[in-house]
Amino acid sequence: MSNWSPFRPTQRDLDRIADDVAAIPAIQETLLANHPDLTSRDRVAHQYQIAGGRAVLNVADSLPDHLTGVGLFEPNSTHIGIARVSTGLGCPHLETDPDFLGLSVAFQTSHGARVDFLAINHPAAPTDTHKDFVSLLKATAEGAGAEPPFGSGVGELDLLDLLASNTALTRSLIATLGIKRGGGTALHVLGQTLRTAKSSTAYQTYWTGAVEVGGQIGKVALVPVDDDNPLRALKPGERHLTDEWRARQSAGPLNFDVQWLPFIDEASTPLGELTEAWQENPQRIGRLNFPQIDWQSQEAQLWAALAAEIGANPGNWVRDKADSISEPATEFTCARKFAYRLSQTGRDALPEELYADIFQSGLITESLAAELERRRHIKKTGGHIDSAP
Repeated sequence: MSNWSPFRPTQRDLDRIADDVAAIPAIQETLLANHPDLTSRDRVAHQYQIAGGRAVLNVADSLPDHLTGVGLFEPNSTHIGIARVSTGLGCPHLETDPDFLGLSVAFQTSHGARVDFLAINHPAAPTDTHKDFVSLLKATAEGAGAEPPFGSGVGELDLLDLLASNTALTRSLIATLGIKRGGGTALHVLGQTLRTAKSSTAYQTYWTGAVEVGGQIGKVALVPVDDDNPLRALKPGERHLTDEWRARQSAGPLNFDVQWLPFIDEASTPLGELTEAWQENPQRIGRLNFPQIDWQSQEAQLWAALAAEIGANPGNWVRDKADSISEPATEFTCARKFAYRLSQTGRDALPEELYADIFQSGLITESLAAELERRRHIKKTGGHIDSAP
């Protein structure tokens, strides 16, 4: 395996990166001002929840040496998590609109360290730099409440509409980044979102960004055990992904193979050109399970509300056995760490101390249930969009 150089930021680096993403609260305010279905500040991305609930990670009995014993990666161990599937671009819209899908799963190690998997259903990032990604978030916020960035009519997909309706997003990106970078970003994002435009289900493959484990860097892929994603119907319905996911999970558990994708070299697995997909040499390291549930039950509703209310962060990761490395190994992920933290503060995400024991017990306490019901009541009575049941 080729050598790689981890990003080890100085305090000056951290201050610079924090300044680069300082616009997150302003983006939340723009979303709130522009979209009639938001009555309080919310996520700047992945706002709309398709599914949320309990998940279980079963770690494989044999792991690559550098993973063994780091964080969650104890052979044959089992971990309870809180999972969430969402659309990506941040402003609430129909599930028929082409978009990213996101999958996040939060865990806690046996030593109490938080570990979050944050992934999207495309093997590459939307932009090459964190500054350009902030520009993309600004552009989607500016277009919120009007035509969706890559949207169409209710419950259907019209390709002519699709090409016409990204005008606002493209205009904003070009104004910020210039014609070449702004237009190129818009085309790249459009290409990524078309994957969802053809999909009949949210049960897809998801890829994390680059993460460091035991002196090596790679990505984690979450791959459906049953590859069953035919082309969607022309008029699948406004909530077809939610409805289809619930039908699947009501019938039985949903299982993902967890794969480690090792870094090979910059040409094959680029860490600089993040919009390029990696050459994959997958190594199976576990199984992620969404247990069968009754979506009408109060327990399922509470777990869905919990998934909607908690925060997650790509900076939540254990990088060596001693958990001695505090910052992510790439500048892009370091910026995302700051951005997610700002977003969660701005939307008053559920404090972790209120639910930290669930990672060990798997049980929602009466006090936590009461807090979730209180938050859900405020959103619903206030008219704030809330896809949790």
